[in-house]
Amino acid sequence: MPAGNEREFTGGKTVVEHWEDAKEKCRASRERGEIEYPTGLNFLDEATGGLKKGELWIIAGKSGNGKTSLALQFIDNFTKNDKHSVLFITLEMKGWELMLRHYAAFSGQKFFDLLIGKVEIDPEIEDRFAKELAKRDYEIVEAGYNIQELAKIIKTYYANKKPDVIFIDFIQLIEWKRFKEERIAITEYIRQIKEWANKYEIAFVIVSQLRRPPSGSNYQRDPDIVDLKGTGALEQMADKVILIYRKDTINEKDEIVESKHYIHLAKNRQGRMIKKEVFFKGDIYRFFDLDSREAKPEGVDKVVSEFGGEVV
Repeated sequence: MPAGNEREFTGGKTVVEHWEDAKEKCRASRERGEIEYPTGLNFLDEATGGLKKGELWIIAGKSGNGKTSLALQFIDNFTKNDKHSVLFITLEMKGWELMLRHYAAFSGQKFFDLLIGKVEIDPEIEDRFAKELAKRDYEIVEAGYNIQELAKIIKTYYANKKPDVIFIDFIQLIEWKRFKEERIAITEYIRQIKEWANKYEIAFVIVSQLRRPPSGSNYQRDPDIVDLKGTGALEQMADKVILIYRKDTINEKDEIVESKHYIHLAKNRQGRMIKKEVFFKGDIYRFFDLDSREAKPEGVDKVVSEFGGEVV
């Protein structure tokens, strides 16, 4: 796999050959009869048809709004199919922390209670969790801070078979000093990823921060695609952009009395855009589609999580 700006050109295809490729994509989808890489959120799957190889998706949000949680939830759904291979490049968290989040979503046990030892890991649930993990082709790597490092990871870990989907969390943590500007570094990084996605039929899901609103702007407005932090290349090169945000209701004592969470498909190269309120159970890092039977409205005590456990 080439790094940097190196490229390999093996010749083009005629329009007839490209048309045959298009028909083959449609035929495979029809024969499969289901979404190949479903997100698990009904409204997103209906609007996008799920993730597809060769696509570049952006998941963006402010700190604490659940962008990494949504990425891990996507992974849960993608790797249910043992033929799917997923690589998670973590630039922020340790691998053990990500796995404890997965376990919290699986078991319904609260992450923080587990972390501080307030509750024990349930042996019976842990046994089921370990067996489930063993079925999945899923690796986490704590590296990838520049494009050369990322190329080396893929070449070393996937010499014979490249992963189907690569997650990177989050892109603003890449090294940028040799570029002198963060904007230039992110642009070059995302451009190389887009090239790999097209050439090698690897899907990429990039987690990104949203920028703070400039001074004097409306802080109450919903975030938009222009709020992606770092460079306009994130918006330009992405096939899908998913924005996650929270709207709080504050009382006269400046206390939060209600929080509503939203997922906004703000760019969809092949279909419609959509914005939906969702239920987010933050202590187990799990989003729920309010329109589905798995939603947890007021008064419902339990809901079955997508990874097999019970959310209490």
